[in-house]
Amino acid sequence: MKNVRSVCFRSLAVLLICWMLGGCAMPQSSIDSLLAPPRLNDEQNEIYSALVRETSTDIRLLYPQKGTNRSAFLITNLDAEATAEALVFYQSTAVTNVAATIHLNVLDKQDDRWVSVNDISLDGSQVEDVNLMNVGTGSPMVAVGLNYASDGASLLKIFSFNGKTLDEICSESYQTKIVYDIDSDDLDEVILVSALEGGLSMEAKLFTYGAGRFLKTSTAVMDPTITRYVSIQSGYLKNGRKAIYLDGYRGSSLMTTEILGYEKNAWGSGSLVNLTYNAAEPKRYPVERPPGAYTYDTNNDSVMEVPGLTLMPGYTEDMTSVFYLTDWYNFLDGEFQRLKSSYVNSSQGYFFDFPEDWIGKVSVRKTSRANEMLFYEYQEGENPVKSELLYIQMAKRSDWEAGKFDEEYQIIDSFGGGQIVYLAKIPDTASYSLKITIQNVKERFHRYY
Repeated sequence: MKNVRSVCFRSLAVLLICWMLGGCAMPQSSIDSLLAPPRLNDEQNEIYSALVRETSTDIRLLYPQKGTNRSAFLITNLDAEATAEALVFYQSTAVTNVAATIHLNVLDKQDDRWVSVNDISLDGSQVEDVNLMNVGTGSPMVAVGLNYASDGASLLKIFSFNGKTLDEICSESYQTKIVYDIDSDDLDEVILVSALEGGLSMEAKLFTYGAGRFLKTSTAVMDPTITRYVSIQSGYLKNGRKAIYLDGYRGSSLMTTEILGYEKNAWGSGSLVNLTYNAAEPKRYPVERPPGAYTYDTNNDSVMEVPGLTLMPGYTEDMTSVFYLTDWYNFLDGEFQRLKSSYVNSSQGYFFDFPEDWIGKVSVRKTSRANEMLFYEYQEGENPVKSELLYIQMAKRSDWEAGKFDEEYQIIDSFGGGQIVYLAKIPDTASYSLKITIQNVKERFHRYY
């Protein structure tokens, strides 16, 4: 949205979105421990002080768990006046032994001083996300997703601001949802998935704003074998059409991806369609996978890639620690087409695109050094390392500058304002037929947050 400043002062590590790409079972060290958290700026302190003053109680700020707005504070112009307002989520700490009510407070800057103008109570125990919606009224509407920690239920509340108070204009339960301009009319819609009566299957619903309220304008049938959704993202298909990608579970041990689109008819209106599920002719796709790998735009072109996992050479499903190669697919003309294959390290925030001639020949293992991975030519037998091809290491820049790594390592990328560096080393003994250059490593190395 325009004129929006999201003020976030949690650790930089939240940017990692660690649930997005779990291509390997690696509970190793986290980036969190290597980053120094940023400090509050002056404006953040002013808003917090004003909220404490206005509520006259001890409070605890609440941070949305998902989405692009991850701050307890969201500063934007809600009423088209000259000054902006601040939206703040908080709970009182005065309440003990019971779940404290979630509050959403609106503060306005008056005479160069933040003043509370409205405070409302919200259902739920957690703030899932908050979105500012453009629905053509001249001012954004506030869409808040709320969770109930005890039963996993979710509730969407949408508010408009009349200059004094937040007015509720929509309330819908959901299993997963997204705010997105799916029909390309420059206005936001809400797409949510919820259980049908009886709870045995789900449907997607499209809500469009009109006449002062949100109306359900179309629905799409969802795959009944998918029991729950864990990720929903917007993006494009290879043909340029807008789409919504939903990662979900079949049972408890298998993940897959479902894709929704929008089709217009000859009269100019349109409806949601499920591009990957047809009740009359169900299909299975190569993106069914073990848990942990999520749809992601791997090359920043807004066309989403859907993962499928295959075991690296030398690993079997019955092993306690396994490593997968992630095959990335684009969806086009009713089929998934492979784009490339990558090693994904979700705990350290990167993925590395495999050369085509590495696939089926090269495997990965953790070394004895913390945060370091070895890529090696695989051979069967007691010693599977036929040839060491590449080391990738995540480290503190201070350790690098202190000379704790030998000179064969080179910096290929950095993160967190340069606090963290990614290092690579290619052994002189690397197999000639599979050897790559440091420049090629840099081109194939990507961060995904």
